[in-house]
Amino acid sequence: MAAFNRLAVYQQMEAIGMIPVFYHQDLKTACRIVSACAAGGASVIEFTNRGDFALDIFGELIRFANREHPQIILGIGSIVDAPTAALYIANGANFVVSPAFDEATARLCNRRRIPYSPGCATVTEIQRADE
Repeated sequence: MAAFNRLAVYQQMEAIGMIPVFYHQDLKTACRIVSACAAGGASVIEFTNRGDFALDIFGELIRFANREHPQIILGIGSIVDAPTAALYIANGANFVVSPAFDEATARLCNRRRIPYSPGCATVTEIQRADE
């Protein structure tokens, strides 16, 4: 379950103006990256679903962030389908980012009140995402 409500996430994203994005297969290194980002003033961080055992690492990483850096809003990126988004949401993702618009993922995130940021390249994609 997300630790932050949707409006708070969007407001913080707008306020900070920068979202560090990373993936690392080593949990200790990933924890150090989150700590460094927090120390540098980043309050919203995107972990990407790009490597082996990314879901396992994310689950541990979000527990670390909630315990050690409760002000950090940690989300997941590189999500291409709703089932994968659901797994990360169940593990505490506070937002979901996709490289393209996926209607099922948008619907899932909306139902769960999780911010969803799809990659859109055309006016038609933007219109579909807005709907």
